[in-house]
Amino acid sequence: MSDTSVPAQELTLDIEAPAAGGTSIARHDGQVVFVSGALPGEKVRARTEAGPPARFLRAAVTEVVDASAHRVPNRRLDYVSTGPAGFGGMEFAHVDLAHSRSLKAEVLRDQLSRIGHIDSDAEVLPAPGETDGTDWRTRVQLAVDDEGRAGMLAPRSHEVVPVSTPPLAVGALHDLDIAALYVPGVRRLEFAWAGDHGALIVRGQPTAQVLNEIESWLPTSFSLLAEAAEPEQNRGRGRGGRSRGRGRSHAHAPALRVLRGDRTLTETVDGCDFTVGADGFWQVHRDAAALLSSAVVDALPADVDAITDLYCGVGLLGISAARATGAPLFGVEGVATAIAHARDNAADLEAQFLALSVDRARLPDSDVVILDPPRAGAGRKATSAIIESSAHTLVYVSCDPATLARDLAALTGGGFEIESLTGFDLFPLTAHLETVTVLRR
Repeated sequence: MSDTSVPAQELTLDIEAPAAGGTSIARHDGQVVFVSGALPGEKVRARTEAGPPARFLRAAVTEVVDASAHRVPNRRLDYVSTGPAGFGGMEFAHVDLAHSRSLKAEVLRDQLSRIGHIDSDAEVLPAPGETDGTDWRTRVQLAVDDEGRAGMLAPRSHEVVPVSTPPLAVGALHDLDIAALYVPGVRRLEFAWAGDHGALIVRGQPTAQVLNEIESWLPTSFSLLAEAAEPEQNRGRGRGGRSRGRGRSHAHAPALRVLRGDRTLTETVDGCDFTVGADGFWQVHRDAAALLSSAVVDALPADVDAITDLYCGVGLLGISAARATGAPLFGVEGVATAIAHARDNAADLEAQFLALSVDRARLPDSDVVILDPPRAGAGRKATSAIIESSAHTLVYVSCDPATLARDLAALTGGGFEIESLTGFDLFPLTAHLETVTVLRR
């Protein structure tokens, strides 16, 4: 530790309000402290992180002195066999589900106001049929430690916390016995489930014996794919695809070889099939695709001449809108494999798709624009292009309130008016949410 580092401290804190990222705000000697594992209204003891001097501190709860009525037992304990359950990705594991939506709504309204200067009374609604928030993930990524044990990463760390089953996963994924799996040489396991079939992608450089053991362990309802060996100079450059973690990277991705089954999955939404790559982007919540496509269709005007779908992926939102209206569709997406699937998925429509970064695309004349960008949002170039376009209706699907607020400030400054803004809790018990904003001009 350098002489300028601030050592860790044990503090007693009064928790004031929710903050972005699933933390809560407290203050110590006038300095803001972002506390994980706490709830507004509580008094807690927390340990701060050591590190260089900063405008704020980060801390984690070590003891709850006065508990909130909305606190519940830590649900992370349901996913570990032994040891601590301190993995990330379930920031509201200790919070009553309904109250967690209230906290998300408060954060959403705060960021819209503070970043976008937008006053909103937006709510965060539950997904249809939601019960306890633990049975929804159709895509799960597990890290693997040096001993070959699969698990979740600890918050703000590369430490792997072994799990017995994938947290928050739908039935077929939830039933996987992760604790029985030892896979040295594997870096990451990526699971996906669609309908009655799944896929597992193995990232890393395991031996043939380890791959055989994975295949024996994996239920026959799953396809199995693995990274192909690549030249040493190409390793470590990141992966492609569109993880809706939700940065959508267009960097080099190692090729995948199919060890069993297929390299695609079939998702069905409102009776229509969508082909998506096993490593491609699809909405994570089991009901998200149907809910969001329905919300987009409901926002369309009575008469639609043409639709442009930005960050279209395999075409879910744009294709749903085109089928509902009969209007021609133009889609743009930076991932070429997703565009190939979009063309297949829209084979019965008048549709054109372009594999190009949205920032570089020239938008055609369309009266409706749909966009569903990654967490980084649309940004200046894309919002400027939309403002300069002929669109009168804009439907913006977002998974990040901060970048949404920034983009909405630009769009409303360019002549659009917000007709509605609704949050949906499509990432229950985590800090994330999805929003659908309808704008007109």
